[in-house]
Amino acid sequence: MSLDEADTQGTDDAGLARTGRTLAVIGFLPFAVLALWLYGIAPDHPWRQGTISLLSGYAAVTLSFLGGIRWGIAMLGLTRERRRDLMPSIVPPLVGWAALSIEPPLVFVLLAVAFAAQGAWDSLTLPPGAAPDWFRRVRIQLTILVVAAMVLAFVATS
Repeated sequence: MSLDEADTQGTDDAGLARTGRTLAVIGFLPFAVLALWLYGIAPDHPWRQGTISLLSGYAAVTLSFLGGIRWGIAMLGLTRERRRDLMPSIVPPLVGWAALSIEPPLVFVLLAVAFAAQGAWDSLTLPPGAAPDWFRRVRIQLTILVVAAMVLAFVATS
């Protein structure tokens, strides 16, 4: 690799990290907006049930997305350890799907636990080089924020 290619690679990595962090924050916004709205509206508000459905549905879709990230990382891996990630990577979508059949406030308990577990798995078990360096930091930060949103939704529906 030439010096110019190395400089471009560093710029590309920084740009990817910045884009990844920005998209992660944008992806968190529905959690924040819906959880805060749910907390702030009256129990008899006509949009309450719709808000619960939107929040739990978005959480289920996001869990599926996170499982898909691990599936993709495992598919790129050539080692036995990475291939073993294929099996557990299907758990987040299944948990998200199952959560859709649970009534509030317990749906938000299950989702909080699922996001915490997924965040721990993503930040603690990825082999070095399996994902960009910024990925672990973003996953930890977003896990904390999403779990807080699920706890707030639990409180709002209890």
